Amino acid sequence: MPENGLIDPEKMNYLAHCYFSTGTQNSLYGNVLGDFVKGHNHGFLEQEITDGIALHRAIDKFTDNHPTVRKSKHRISDKRKRFAGIMIDVFYDHFLAMHWEKFSPYDFDTQINEWYSTLNAETNIELPERMKIMISQLTKHDWFSGYKTQDGISASIDGISRRIRFENTLAGGGIELVQNYSLLENDFLEFFPLLKRYVLRYEK
Repeated sequence: MPENGLIDPEKMNYLAHCYFSTGTQNSLYGNVLGDFVKGHNHGFLEQEITDGIALHRAIDKFTDNHPTVRKSKHRISDKRKRFAGIMIDVFYDHFLAMHWEKFSPYDFDTQINEWYSTLNAETNIELPERMKIMISQLTKHDWFSGYKTQDGISASIDGISRRIRFENTLAGGGIELVQNYSLLENDFLEFFPLLKRYVLRYEK
C-alpha cells in the first residue's frame, strides 16, 4: 500500500482512463475505480460503474501486454527499469495531452474542467477514501494540465516516488522522458490508435 494511502502508484494514466469513459459521473468513477478496488465483488450496483471498472482493467491488460508498450518500457534506463511501467503510464498521458486534437473533437481545457466538475459533484456513491483524496488532489492541482509540460511530468514522477513507502530510484525519472522524447512519442502515436480500436471492439 502506498505511503499515507494516497494513491496506488502502480497505475497513473488517469487522463487516458477518463478519455475512454462516457463522461457521465458513474462512468468516470468506474474508469478511475479500477485502481482502487480489487476482485469482482465491488459493492457497486450501478451498471455504469461496474462497466467502467471492467473497461479500466481491460485497457490495463491490453496496454501491459502490447509489444509497443513493452518497447517503450525497454527505453527506460537500468537505474529505473523497475518503475518503467509507472513512468510509461505517465509519459503516455503526457503525449495524449500534447496530441489531444488528434484524438478528440473537444477542446482540452474545456473537457478536463468538465471532468473535474463531474468527478467532484454530489453523489450518493460510497467511494474509497483513497480515491476521494486522489480526486481532490487531481482537481486542486490540475494534474491533467500539468501533464502537458515536461516540468509537470517530472513533478508527477517525483510525487509518485515520495508516495512509495520504500526507498526507490524513481525520483528524477522525468529525465527519462527528456532523453527518449521522440522515440517515446512515436511509440505512443503508434499505440494509441490501436488502443482506441481495441476499446471500440470491446464495447460492442
